[in-house]
Amino acid sequence: MPLRSHTGFADPKQKKHLVARAVIAALALGTLSGNTALAQDGESEQDLEVITVTAQKRVQNILKVPVTVGTISEDLLEETGAINLDEVEKFIPGFEFDDDTMTQAGVAMRGIKSINISVGGDPSTATFYDDVYMPRAAQNVMFSDMARIEVLKGPQGTLFGRNAAMGVVNMVPKSPFADFDSFVKTTLGTDNLRRFEGMVNIPLSENVYMRANALSNSQDGFVDNLARPEWNQGNKVWDLGAKNHDAARIAFLWQISEVTDFQLSYDWDDLKQASSMAIGTSEYAYNGGETPFASKAENDVEDGTESRDMYGITAKFNHEFNDQLSMKYVLSYRDWETENREDEDGTADITRYFDTNNLEDSDILYTELQLNYVGDKINAVAGFSYSKEKVKQTTQLHMTGDTAARLVTGDLNNFIRQGFAEQIAGEIGGSSDAHAEAAFGPGVTFDGAVDAFYRASDFPMDHMWQADEWANALNVLGYGDTIMAGIGMPGQALTADVVTATGDVTYDIVAQQLGIAEIFGPSYSGAFWQENIHNTGDFTNWGIFADVDYSVTDNWNVIAGLRYSKDKKDFTWLIPQNSYAADGLRPGVGNLIFMPVDMRADDEWDKITGRLVTSYQLSDDHMVFASYSTGYKSGGFDSLTPSETSFEPEDTTNYELGYKGILFNALVANVSVYYLELDNLQNTVDSKQPGSPQAVPTIINEDREITGLELDLRWSVSDSLILGMVSEIRSTENITPEFYNGEGDLIAAQKRSHDASANYTLTLDWMPDFGIGTTNFHVDYVYLENINDQQVGLEDYKKAVPEYFRDTKNLNARLSWANEDDNFELGLWGKNLLDEQVITDIGGLTADVIGTPHGRINRGFEAGIDMKYTF
Repeated sequence: MPLRSHTGFADPKQKKHLVARAVIAALALGTLSGNTALAQDGESEQDLEVITVTAQKRVQNILKVPVTVGTISEDLLEETGAINLDEVEKFIPGFEFDDDTMTQAGVAMRGIKSINISVGGDPSTATFYDDVYMPRAAQNVMFSDMARIEVLKGPQGTLFGRNAAMGVVNMVPKSPFADFDSFVKTTLGTDNLRRFEGMVNIPLSENVYMRANALSNSQDGFVDNLARPEWNQGNKVWDLGAKNHDAARIAFLWQISEVTDFQLSYDWDDLKQASSMAIGTSEYAYNGGETPFASKAENDVEDGTESRDMYGITAKFNHEFNDQLSMKYVLSYRDWETENREDEDGTADITRYFDTNNLEDSDILYTELQLNYVGDKINAVAGFSYSKEKVKQTTQLHMTGDTAARLVTGDLNNFIRQGFAEQIAGEIGGSSDAHAEAAFGPGVTFDGAVDAFYRASDFPMDHMWQADEWANALNVLGYGDTIMAGIGMPGQALTADVVTATGDVTYDIVAQQLGIAEIFGPSYSGAFWQENIHNTGDFTNWGIFADVDYSVTDNWNVIAGLRYSKDKKDFTWLIPQNSYAADGLRPGVGNLIFMPVDMRADDEWDKITGRLVTSYQLSDDHMVFASYSTGYKSGGFDSLTPSETSFEPEDTTNYELGYKGILFNALVANVSVYYLELDNLQNTVDSKQPGSPQAVPTIINEDREITGLELDLRWSVSDSLILGMVSEIRSTENITPEFYNGEGDLIAAQKRSHDASANYTLTLDWMPDFGIGTTNFHVDYVYLENINDQQVGLEDYKKAVPEYFRDTKNLNARLSWANEDDNFELGLWGKNLLDEQVITDIGGLTADVIGTPHGRINRGFEAGIDMKYTF
């Protein structure tokens, strides 16, 4: 059986029907050890075909790597039809990927995620593609022609630098090689799924090779969007959940000599699809928000689209100076432009219309030099890395004049209630509960008395453009007679009919009298109000590192490593006047959400991180290890909250014990236990500050202490059947500072413990020998307990939706057959075969202020067919 090449993929001439057992083992071991085939009885791990990994910046057998690392193999990607990280997270314990939006996705490792839309911040887990660091909006790429995906858990700052405080996701595409190879693949499925993929590998000369691939993926939405607003004419109305994504890559490898090669690659990514869904759960949404799984919704967002135009160029140079010393140099430039306009209210109510748009135009230059030394006792790697990132982001808040007037109505209600409070306090001699009890009777509080009089006068107003409510408010406030005299009708009562007949007149009179230009009339209905935040950033990072693996004995190794990292960030905020004021539509009106500001800030951080690891090879098939490691994520700035003060960097310290081995020549086990301390977690919460009309995403710093166990087992029941299980147990202690939640309630600082949700993935791979070609049947079942009820500061609108607390149960399968020549494969597949749907998230910026929470749901049952032909 041929060994894997240094490029990380099998010989293309290899015949599946000759290595059936090896292939099925490879599928089963994909999350543990790449493509490690189980041995026949009596064979040791040394006799196995083992795919190598680069988890430690070295080419190594994963069973000998003393790091908790999971690998998704090429075969497992094929069997599951996965093209994104969210489709493979289930195979690696402690790893989650949230891609509700492609451009604002995020990794969670061992329960820690720092997903936010701020370009001033960074993720806690670093993502690399083809040896290059991928920032926020660039990290969610489609898989096409991949060798493997490595997921390293625990701090990896020593070898991978900043933002690897919780781990690393390392995506490894295939490289060109000397033989001709090519394939075309088509996948068709429910909801009009159309996926087309192709690859060609061509030797252009004796020592120059080219590899090119392309992938196009589109699928209709699974929730009909019934909204047809007049302002969306000419723009496509996307059904919720619709996908449309194309990507391509071309790479050239020049084998300069036996010891030197140079690779140049170009990646292209084009995304234009439906924006993140907003299934309304409020009474104003479709069907009163009572049926989140009704396959119908109303998202009236204007030109609601998520798009990304991205390209990357990467050059890699490898040279072996001698048998012991080699080098790798990587230089990359990546540029992307994104847009993500989302419906924030989940309704078609014009008086509650609110959307946000995130526009980004950014680029990053990344370079790394790596030196490797291999001796009799020492395997060492050292080098430096440097990145220069330039970011430019505009966050737009977009609402109708009707919604703006509703927000102003809320301010007026507060103003009127305060007037009642002052009047009552004056009449009873004070504002204490004792004063109220003396005036109105036992048990009456001052706030209760104010509320009683307030409601008795028909307040609060729902919307000031409702003529009856507005007329009542003006009469209660004593403006009625003045207004009637001002319009030439002295002595007559101000009624709803008068308000309607005079249009904006009464509103303009009150705005002038109170000096509040934000009070305006119904002639502004449908005229969009917009507020913008413009951010720019200039981020520089550099680091130097060294990591030495020393063989104390043939079985005992010790690794020690250090990295020094330096970060500097310059950041700006520019919040101009709203569009009504800037365009002269309503001179003098102030911003309703973000106060105008022009501010600049900068900060810098540096950190030494390191690791100390010891491993002992009990035998060829069994290894144990213990490690101490530290990680670091740079500080930053909140793009939505201007401040000259940065938020603190994250620091992690991790202690871990692990075992990797093959038991009884049949059971592959990867087990680890760990204790992790995380300081200053940069967590994003929806927060409504006192005096603010709107909740906005805000960064708070938390501390975490995490204890966990991760388990990955693969059992070779027979030559043709493999069973697997992935699971984790995790307990977390949260130390949270006080903060205002999305409803404006002050949540006290607290320290509390909670356990991770019970979760497991069960897999089955069966390859029966029917004597004709190769047949494989893959099944995986995922269970995830819902623990949303454990959220700190859980809002009432979330508690009111029972579907938000539903467990996840997901059954997937694929049956495939390949012919004897192994050049044609046919697959039948199904996803979510139990048709289980859950609400994956509930929130929204308008959830509390205008009562319009919304959620996201997963796609239900899917099925389809795929065909692949290899030339």
